[in-house]
Amino acid sequence: MTTLYLGGYTTDQPPATSGLARVSWTHDGFGEVERLDGPGDPSWLVRVSDAELYAVGEGDPGRVTRVRPGEGVVAEASAGGQGTAHLALSPDGRWLVASNYVAGSVALVAVGADGSLEQVDELGFEGRGPHERQDAPHAHQAVFLDDGRLLVCDLGTDEVHEVSVGDGRLRHTGDIDLPRGSGPRHLALAPGRDDLLWVVGELDQTVHTVRRADGGWTVTGTVSTTPEGPGPGETTAAGIVVSPDGSHVYVSTRGTDTVSVLAAGEDGTLTLRQQVVTGHWPRFIGWIPGEEGSHLLVAAEKEGSVDVWAVDEGLLEETGHSLAWSAPTWVG
Repeated sequence: MTTLYLGGYTTDQPPATSGLARVSWTHDGFGEVERLDGPGDPSWLVRVSDAELYAVGEGDPGRVTRVRPGEGVVAEASAGGQGTAHLALSPDGRWLVASNYVAGSVALVAVGADGSLEQVDELGFEGRGPHERQDAPHAHQAVFLDDGRLLVCDLGTDEVHEVSVGDGRLRHTGDIDLPRGSGPRHLALAPGRDDLLWVVGELDQTVHTVRRADGGWTVTGTVSTTPEGPGPGETTAAGIVVSPDGSHVYVSTRGTDTVSVLAAGEDGTLTLRQQVVTGHWPRFIGWIPGEEGSHLLVAAEKEGSVDVWAVDEGLLEETGHSLAWSAPTWVG
């Protein structure tokens, strides 16, 4: 049996059906959902163990919290800006980095030896893009490369910012340029490599292969997640995960409500192998802990469901296992 945690929106949602929760999973299906005390709008979580996790509170201002099931919030700190959409934990566990979408900034939160949380720095960005949603910087995700370096996806500026972490300070050290109007939302690193990653372009429904050579990062290829065109309404790419062996990349697209299965070559080139239809508005995708590469979770925010897909030689197969949960935005 595996314990899964759920994060989702509480604003404008029915009581006792959204927010923070946990549920058991076996190959026979889901157990009963147990709602947990936590912050409002815990839209992104970071698991530390079965007994502890970090959660954002996506408000104004945003919050970073440490939660223990059964106890609730046991520590918290300001995320500095508004619209905290993502949280990343450094490999050594000393730092949390919160990405503030509305504020266009990232905040550095120190994790004390006693588990306390303290915001020690905040770094804002500058710029804009050609799309109507790119009126200002919009930091959407931070990913640690190691204890001292991270990459920040900025949907508003069409850049992935290179940032260093040292002595409790964040320093903007460089930028990776993405195609104009693409709106980089999330990225995923190639397993076991330090020279290859893939970036989701939310606004133009694309996935970009980015390689490092001679000390710099360059976009070397782009594929569409909507090869037959966007849906009839708003259409935006969202989540991304990579198989443990790096052979496949999975990307969700809201509006067409699909997950694209992309085969990855040694040089990172992507080729579309499969597209499956999911619940409405698949905001998040991720592996079941301990079943990475074999079972994929799809959180369909507007459908109000979490669905499990099996993976066979890279391709997705329906399992029929679905969990009803209002406005899910994270599961794992």
